[in-house]
Amino acid sequence: MRWGGLGRCDRGVDQGRGAGGGAVLPRGLVVRRLLERQRAGELSTRHVRAVAETVGVSERTVWRWLEQAKATGRAEGSVRQGYVVSDEVWELLGEAGAMSLS
Repeated sequence: MRWGGLGRCDRGVDQGRGAGGGAVLPRGLVVRRLLERQRAGELSTRHVRAVAETVGVSERTVWRWLEQAKATGRAEGSVRQGYVVSDEVWELLGEAGAMSLS
């Protein structure tokens, strides 16, 4: 997913493509490397900026990844589970839609 212009919704890491259209390093790998630099006292904003530009996300996103990794102990992002609408919910939605048409 990419948005042009001022809006920033580059999902390069998720889609395997960077801001320049090339292949991207996996999120877990870059987060682990940045955490190593942070533990060594060598992490700077320019490191985060370089990673953000490489993987096609904002600097804020990379900082958020680092915070999440420190909090959870996992460098990889969480896997989202889909939502399934049950037959009962579909039925209720149908009734609600029919009521609004009357």
